[in-house]
Amino acid sequence: MFNIMVRVVIIYLIVIFIMRLMGKRQLGEMEPFELVITLIIADLATIPMAEQTIPIWYGVIPLLVITVVHFIFSFITQKSAIMRDIISGKPVIVIDEGNISVKELKSLNMSTEELMEQLRNLNYFDISGINYAIVERNGKITVIPKAASMPATREDHKFKPEESEIQYNIIESGKVIKRNFKEMNLQHKIESTVSDIIHKMSCNLEDIIFACISEGGDVYAQKNGGEMQNFKIKIPTNTEAKILDAKEEIV
Repeated sequence: MFNIMVRVVIIYLIVIFIMRLMGKRQLGEMEPFELVITLIIADLATIPMAEQTIPIWYGVIPLLVITVVHFIFSFITQKSAIMRDIISGKPVIVIDEGNISVKELKSLNMSTEELMEQLRNLNYFDISGINYAIVERNGKITVIPKAASMPATREDHKFKPEESEIQYNIIESGKVIKRNFKEMNLQHKIESTVSDIIHKMSCNLEDIIFACISEGGDVYAQKNGGEMQNFKIKIPTNTEAKILDAKEEIV
């Protein structure tokens, strides 16, 4: 038992030392190769801790080798931009001058719904206020808002701003996202709402790569090869939606 305790303490101290050498990045800020090395270190550290039959050096030496590999990769990525792009990837612009780049999203294996979720996590609830959005090497998104959407100072607050509304993705890559209509109590208005959007966009449903709508009826949509468009459509209020629900139950 004492032998196990000693092995655990030794491995634990070595791992702490290695992680300190690697720097103080959080998990979400790591480059891809750093995350891989961290996972390998965690796996290697458990082997000599659990198996008494394995000499402790069989765990310590691989940990030290991985540490050396980490510093070699760090040195290479610092000295060579080409190798940095190969090892860690490049920042990718997914919103360019207010328009969503579907090609870049596909290269990242990211849907427009996932993009909107990430933007909401950054407190950007209105896509119309975004000029550029960049997915960095570590997977985080950097947003450059339009000038009109820049954070205002206290001196600028001379008027009462309108409250922000939640935007729901309702069309993605030519497919209707019905569950979000249900979230808005618009399950009875799916066809008419989509029809209104198609009419405003002057295209077919299959041509629309992205469309979201706010509770007030503001729509932001983009068709394949086109620019982001903003328009307003009539949607029923909560009271009207409840009336429609009641009518359906009667039927």
